[in-house]
Amino acid sequence: MNIQYSVGEKRDCVEIANWVNSVGHGHIEYLFAGLNKDVPALQHLVTILQEDEYYSFKNADLAIQNNVVIGMIFSYATELNRITTEMEQKLSADRLQWMRYFSDNQIANSWYINTIAVRESLRRQGIATRLMQLAIKRALKNGYKSLCLHVYEDNYTAIDFYERFGFFKVKRIEFGDHAFFQSKGL
Repeated sequence: MNIQYSVGEKRDCVEIANWVNSVGHGHIEYLFAGLNKDVPALQHLVTILQEDEYYSFKNADLAIQNNVVIGMIFSYATELNRITTEMEQKLSADRLQWMRYFSDNQIANSWYINTIAVRESLRRQGIATRLMQLAIKRALKNGYKSLCLHVYEDNYTAIDFYERFGFFKVKRIEFGDHAFFQSKGL
């Protein structure tokens, strides 16, 4: 299996946004839909990835096979996983609350794994392991000695994977009921 691993580039922003969106079960749609009637929700994320200094394409490590992204990990310092003044000005109260579930429930001074995913047909071949190793290397390079992430408690496969890297449950987060996510089966 010929797989190359590389740091995301600006040209990868659409691909990175698609991966984040697919793993997020509608979070991107919910957060950005309707902010600007002429801009689709996913395009908001693409623009952020292209322009934001911190929530940037540069924080993605990609697994590529035959010029196609087959996996990705998107990670950064936890202090960057916060609600900004710009978000407070643009997002409704319920959208801000949804973001707080994540920003307020992370481990301080750690490296945050926002998204990790591998194409389903290529799972269990070491790709996610290599991506996690790249995130660990990135964390250490930036002076962080711990990582954190959020995972749905019924995602047993992911939990088993994370536990093999030494992750353990720190806190259970209760999400409030929300019609948008209930319709997605979450």
